[in-house]
Amino acid sequence: MLCNALLDPITQRWKSNPMYWCELCRVWMNDSKAAKLNHERGVKHQENLARKLRDMSKKADAEKRQQEHAVASMDAIEAAARKQYEADQAAAEVQAGNWAWHEGSGYYYNAAHRWYFDVTTRYYYGGEPVTWTQQPSIPSAALFGVAPFEGGDAATQAAAQAAAAAAAASHQGSATAGAAGGSKPGAGGGAAAAAAAGQGVRV
Repeated sequence: MLCNALLDPITQRWKSNPMYWCELCRVWMNDSKAAKLNHERGVKHQENLARKLRDMSKKADAEKRQQEHAVASMDAIEAAARKQYEADQAAAEVQAGNWAWHEGSGYYYNAAHRWYFDVTTRYYYGGEPVTWTQQPSIPSAALFGVAPFEGGDAATQAAAQAAAAAAAASHQGSATAGAAGGSKPGAGGGAAAAAAAGQGVRV
């Protein structure tokens, strides 16, 4: 009891000194302004600080280079895709051909596929065997209104514009089916065949 009575006042008066942890150097020190200032001016702390700043600078440079590389890679991918798209479009246009007004027959003629098109009835003439049809055996990109057309007088061009708009709408709405034969109402088959023979083109 006497010992406890003697020790208690001492225990109550004793307090541990507050400590400060330097994360950079990973050491403890007294949490006082003088102790911290003395430590931060020391050679070890200055070396660790310089090393930390160099590491941060290297990391920032690496991240910047990585970002620049990612942007350059994306630009290259987009440029390649754009170039391929343009090449595909050009190839499709060449494959599709174009429809030119043929005075001898009174129809538009696609020389690339050897088919005629009548803007009045919106029937095609050609194929093997030759026939009138609204579903010619040609690529969908070559259909009248999808592939470009040229020539004809004002009335013909007006009818061609209407036929082209209808054909383009039909092309967007459904895929082109296989060729289907049939007889075209009204006259005109003989004129187209005769004009084709005059051109030396097999239709």
